[in-house]
Amino acid sequence: MACKCFKEIEEKMDARMRKHYGENAAEIDESSFANQVYLFEEGDFCNVMLPYLFRFYKRKKNGDLEQRLTNGDTKVAINYCPFCGTKFEGAAKEKESAH
Repeated sequence: MACKCFKEIEEKMDARMRKHYGENAAEIDESSFANQVYLFEEGDFCNVMLPYLFRFYKRKKNGDLEQRLTNGDTKVAINYCPFCGTKFEGAAKEKESAH
């Protein structure tokens, strides 16, 4: 990653939450950012994505709206660190081989 902000903020938040809840938090199950993704492409990417909600009603063949709500939610990739502003460079450039 271009910066270490997410790791540093995660560590600070974990310490702050543990201090805030003290002994009431007998056992911590999870402490991290939500919406993390695994990236299988090499390069400099942010592994936390912003959720984007898109809920809608489909139209039936007779023109009426369906009763159930359709979930079309997705995630938006972050190109710049929201904490320090560093740009994530994206996919790694393949090194040109000498011929």
